Amino acid sequence: MYSISRAGGRAITLVLAVAAMACSKKDDSSQMDPGASATGVETMPPAAAALRVSEIELGKGLKSDKTLGDETDSFGVRDTIYAVVKTDGASSGSKLDAKWTFQSGQMVSESSQTVSPTGGEARHEFHLQKSSAWPKGNYKLEVMLDGMSAGTKDFSIK
Repeated sequence: MYSISRAGGRAITLVLAVAAMACSKKDDSSQMDPGASATGVETMPPAAAALRVSEIELGKGLKSDKTLGDETDSFGVRDTIYAVVKTDGASSGSKLDAKWTFQSGQMVSESSQTVSPTGGEARHEFHLQKSSAWPKGNYKLEVMLDGMSAGTKDFSIK
């Protein structure tokens, strides 16, 4: 007859318990991974849409909600020119630049804003003003998003 010490008995009991748990483990294929689709293929949660400029508008007046009071592309020599740039999507500190030029590309003004990472639609205001009369002629506003052209808007001063 064999004699087993208490320590040996505990070791055998532990080995048998581990083996029993391994044998009784449920088949993992029956449980759905939260990141997997019904076909079992891993899916990623939808990523936030990248920031993009959706519209550029010009006008003579600006309301408190950053919408234009009088949208136009024709201004008088003493008007302040307002631009509203609409963006859609999420941002991680993107930068919007407004470059205002006259006739054949002569720089009139340039300004920039950092876009908050709010996501969804947002409006950003830029304006151009001068204490004396503007020279009559054709002008252009170019909006840059993170250094890349996002759109232009032509206008004239008459």
